[in-house]
Amino acid sequence: MPSHSRGTTGDSSSAASALKPSRSYLTLADLEHRDAADDAASGADLDMQSNGQQVTLVQGNQTVHQGGTDLPNPFLDVLPSNVKEKVVSLTPVAPLVYNNNSNSNNGSQSLGGASLGEGPQQQQQQQQLQHQRQEQVEAGAKRKGRKRQVAYLSIVILVIAIFLRQDAVVDDSGLARNVAESLSSYRPRRETWSYGGVVDSLLGPLAAPRSRSAKVEVEDDAALFARLFDGWNATRAQAPMLTEWGESLRPEDVASTKHHPRPQLQRPGKWVNLNGFWDYRIEDYFASASGNNNNAAAPAPPTAGDSGYEGKILVPFAIESALSGVGKAVGVDKQLVYRRFVDIPASEGKEGERYLLHFGAVDWKTWVYVNGRLAGSHEGGYDAFDLDITDHLRLRPGGSSPQELCVVVWDPTEDGQQPHGKQWQDKASDRLIAPAGMWYTSVTGIWQTVWLETVPASVHIEALELRPDLASETLVANVRTRVSRAGVAPFVRLTALDEDGAVVGSGSGWSSPEGDAIVLRFAEAHGAPKRWSPDSPFLYDLKVSVHLSGTGEAIDEVESYFAMREVGLGRSAPKAAAMAEEAEVGPRFLLNGEEVFQYGVLDQGWWPDGLYTPPSEEALASDILKAKDFGFNLIRKHAKVEPDRFYHLCDKLGMLVWQDMPSASGMKYMWSPDGAHDYMEGEKAPPLASSFVRELQGVVRGLRNHPSIVAWIPFNEGWGQFDSAAIFEWLARADPDRMHWVSGGNDFGLGHALDRHVYPGPASVRPESGRASVLGEFGGNGFAISSHTWQGGNYESFTQWGYPQVESLVALEDLYASQVRDLRALASQEGLAAAIFTQLTDVECEVNGLITYDRKHTKIENLSAMNAVLYT
Repeated sequence: MPSHSRGTTGDSSSAASALKPSRSYLTLADLEHRDAADDAASGADLDMQSNGQQVTLVQGNQTVHQGGTDLPNPFLDVLPSNVKEKVVSLTPVAPLVYNNNSNSNNGSQSLGGASLGEGPQQQQQQQQLQHQRQEQVEAGAKRKGRKRQVAYLSIVILVIAIFLRQDAVVDDSGLARNVAESLSSYRPRRETWSYGGVVDSLLGPLAAPRSRSAKVEVEDDAALFARLFDGWNATRAQAPMLTEWGESLRPEDVASTKHHPRPQLQRPGKWVNLNGFWDYRIEDYFASASGNNNNAAAPAPPTAGDSGYEGKILVPFAIESALSGVGKAVGVDKQLVYRRFVDIPASEGKEGERYLLHFGAVDWKTWVYVNGRLAGSHEGGYDAFDLDITDHLRLRPGGSSPQELCVVVWDPTEDGQQPHGKQWQDKASDRLIAPAGMWYTSVTGIWQTVWLETVPASVHIEALELRPDLASETLVANVRTRVSRAGVAPFVRLTALDEDGAVVGSGSGWSSPEGDAIVLRFAEAHGAPKRWSPDSPFLYDLKVSVHLSGTGEAIDEVESYFAMREVGLGRSAPKAAAMAEEAEVGPRFLLNGEEVFQYGVLDQGWWPDGLYTPPSEEALASDILKAKDFGFNLIRKHAKVEPDRFYHLCDKLGMLVWQDMPSASGMKYMWSPDGAHDYMEGEKAPPLASSFVRELQGVVRGLRNHPSIVAWIPFNEGWGQFDSAAIFEWLARADPDRMHWVSGGNDFGLGHALDRHVYPGPASVRPESGRASVLGEFGGNGFAISSHTWQGGNYESFTQWGYPQVESLVALEDLYASQVRDLRALASQEGLAAAIFTQLTDVECEVNGLITYDRKHTKIENLSAMNAVLYT
């Protein structure tokens, strides 16, 4: 009798090769093959039963386990290689008796038919065996029919899925202010079809929390603002004080598209403002018990549905502010959760665009979820970031598709070691707002504009770096692009326009995605380019477009602007000759090759109603214009980074800016105003040092095209100062066209200036041959205007530091006049190159501003005339 335990039906190598392709589906041919295998297995199964064998299939290593023998396995030919490990056991259906007596003469004869010498018992066994074979053949036929039905049903499902996937296209028609109407022009289509995409279309909603499958109605913006106004206004009325812009603010004003949040890289008609009312709640910080908060993993997706949210918050105002409509503190052991729905209508129009979700600034650690899935995260409270959320959107045909956006934020403020400037939490107080001393009310979460734009999927402009060169009268532009596939080299065109919209210059060239220098030259008919200065802040408009060839149509185009100006150190030729016989007084600051005494005012950037966030564009412009009207040509933005619009207004109005990097804490404090701690600094653990430098890089790269910014101040008075030499080296490489130094110490002999702080001052600063002498802070003259002060203000601590306090406005004016006279002498006789007066406005407990905290009262009326003597 043939041995079933050793028989083979095919080469084992062929079975192995059939497993190599990785597929997540079966074809009809596979089913035919499987049916044949089933039929063959039916006979094999019975034979194995008759032999008392058990066979186990293990797909993982393709090994057949049996009673010490090798049995062919036809199932391996059609088993997909990417399925999980599967074990199939073939066991006897019923016990059979088989005469395996070695003394029998029937041992060499077939079981399949009659044989010589068969007795009644053998014939009965053979008939029983044939009957069971017939039953298994009939069962196999039934299985074959069911598999065909499943195959046909699968084809129908695939056809339906393909139809459903036609739900993502783009229409770039005009935008309106209403979010739902505006987003009708943003209907992206995914570029490739895949089985994975089909599964996502069909099963994606089932994978999300059940409450997300319910239909969500997005309320009209106008109706929402009207419905929530009274509650929001009640909180606003509780503010200790309001500015005139805070008083007149309407919630819908924050959602205006009048002012682009990124003025130097705009796509008109391709963006929508997502400011407005969002749901919010405060909950326990998910990693508070981990003991490793700064490196914790992402929190779980926020629960969908309306339950669990405390109320509405007006974005972009921080939750601690009155204008947010909330006025609550959060704390280090809590996290803040935001949610809103964005209504994206049914798809129609052209394809091939991506959605970018932008955040101007969120303090501090942020996780962003779109439709319950994590789209990305960010650390940093001062640098802008964006996320491509296209693949997280769920678009449906036949109507609008509400998309759920959730933002989770955790901010340790002074309990962490991240940059936080002069923010401070008073966790011992239950007051609405509880600042103290020179530290101000902290902010948590979103505090700058949230907005959405579409960009071409094939190639789009990601960033610009603009460097004017006065010597060659050119603009050198580095255009960084993002391409959808490798090997694409975009062709870039630059076009400069004057104030009348006339083309005055151009340039073009091929660029890599990393960016290559492209030179814009002015037309001969235009003559020498106009230069930018505080007295004449001329700006050229700039259009940048990318193409797939030198003659092809523009794939992407952005609007920007630039100025022709340069800064440096030295002496202008006439004054250098006049000073030749005088004692060495050191270099001066140059603007466009001319000496300019830079006299500025310290600006903290805080608002009584919006805290970090100005109540309006007009409020920002008012502060800048006030400083300019007072006779200052410079603002030192102290321990804070402003929204991009602030620097745009400085560009437009003509105001120089020294930009501080907000300080970090968590280090031993070492500083003294006389320089006793020069060449001393703290240490940061590598992850914390990397976090600070990364945020500094984000700030510099985000703002470096603004002509108003002429200097970077990475450290102030030793706060969080570390690794100064390496940071100065990076600044010199990253932005060689601007100056940088530490303000007030701790000085390492690096950078472009020696900077000291003297209160009340002014006082001389030691001149050096290679660096400018700078009085980085002086003044601090205190006087409170009744009914224009913050609740609970106390100026005693400031007088202990040397800040003067006077008893009348007349005395305040006389003090300032004498300080300006002394300052003029220091500039003309001792080579002082610049000075900063403390400060532009009162801030919470500080009453040393030239104007009150609510911006409603100016303390000294004739500042402009007094300051004019410094420039003669």
